[in-house]
Amino acid sequence: MHNNYQKPGIIPGFYHFFMEDNFIPGIYNYCDRWCEHCSFTSRCRSYERTGELTQEQTDIGNDAFWENMSAGFEQAVTLIREAAKEQGIDLDAAMEEMDHSAYEQKQAGIKDSIKNHPLTKLGDQYMKTTQPFISEKDLLKETTDQLLQQVGLNLLTEKEVIQSVKDIGDCFDVITWYLFFINSKLHRALSGKLEDEDDETEYDFPKDYNGSAKIAHIAIERSMGAWMNLYSLVPSFEDTALNALSLLSKMKNLVIETFPQAMAFKRPGFDD
Repeated sequence: MHNNYQKPGIIPGFYHFFMEDNFIPGIYNYCDRWCEHCSFTSRCRSYERTGELTQEQTDIGNDAFWENMSAGFEQAVTLIREAAKEQGIDLDAAMEEMDHSAYEQKQAGIKDSIKNHPLTKLGDQYMKTTQPFISEKDLLKETTDQLLQQVGLNLLTEKEVIQSVKDIGDCFDVITWYLFFINSKLHRALSGKLEDEDDETEYDFPKDYNGSAKIAHIAIERSMGAWMNLYSLVPSFEDTALNALSLLSKMKNLVIETFPQAMAFKRPGFDD
């Protein structure tokens, strides 16, 4: 590998370009993307940019979405090139001297390893278990109707039913939000770890893949909490809840086994 080659995202001095005003550099790399529940939005450069987007620009099926994505990509490329130039790195020369055939072969091997990794298989099982359950349109309505029947039998008050329906809805929101997020972050973590294992260069900084593994672990724990609450609120969901909890528990343990340094990773802002 060329001596001047630098891994994407770790060019020394790159974050210098984002350290302005009150913003926390890189905070958006290790969050759960649930901005509505985040207390750091005022310090997040990513939120500042996406918060100003129109509805069309956040619609993946709209041309405005892709135009905005293209503009953001061009801006990122410019910043990377400026940071590389400041460090005396010629990105074009580094890429030209790489063996593209060997690179593509390496990437194919990494992709295959991720696909067959136990964490990926557990994540796929979890999605197959959970998606049909949360996609059932009449499930919440049927559950609400059952609770209302208990009001008629004087087993619950209207206030208790309203609170229960809200709590059940919150559980569904958490489970739904993290359903695809967990696998996405695990894939990123595994890819980074495999890339790092194949790289002979030593870097003296926290591993990005540990940050991805940590937020995946956090998402798994939050999903487990939601499933446990849902089970306590609606015992009839027992089979699905226990199955989901079993898969999540196995994932949680395997994340720590695969990424033993993940929980020691300091996420900018969140863990300061």
